[in-house]
Amino acid sequence: MKNLLSILFLFLLLGSTANAQSSIKEKEVLGPWKFHLELSKEINKASSDLNFFEKMVAGAVSGIVDTAMEQIDIQFNFKKGQKVILTIHNKELNETKQETLHWFINDQGQLEIDDLENENIKVSNDGVWVLRGNKLVVLEGNELKEGVYLERL
Repeated sequence: MKNLLSILFLFLLLGSTANAQSSIKEKEVLGPWKFHLELSKEINKASSDLNFFEKMVAGAVSGIVDTAMEQIDIQFNFKKGQKVILTIHNKELNETKQETLHWFINDQGQLEIDDLENENIKVSNDGVWVLRGNKLVVLEGNELKEGVYLERL
């Protein structure tokens, strides 16, 4: 019985350690990252609470957004001095725009990017970014948004 309790305790300890967030370090963030938005993944996760009509509309909207995202390449290039260069390239128009944002690592070791709003672009960040393997994934509240992530280039 004592062995069983020891194994159960070890399993719970390892499980909580695997789910614990590790703090992001500046050197892990620096450099270029590609933005990914897989809206259909997020909608599928949330669709269990929707009725048939809502699921149908959500599916149509996610398809439109996914198609539009194929025409746009978004990159974040994190620099020292807590600056990040946001580059948006419209493949269809062969047009590129750049904006400078500010980033920091908060007290919980999570990456935060400041909001930006001007005549060219509006970037609003409701969550924080956490490191999961080679991806920075959005965390809103206690929920990971696995369909919204940055992947190191």
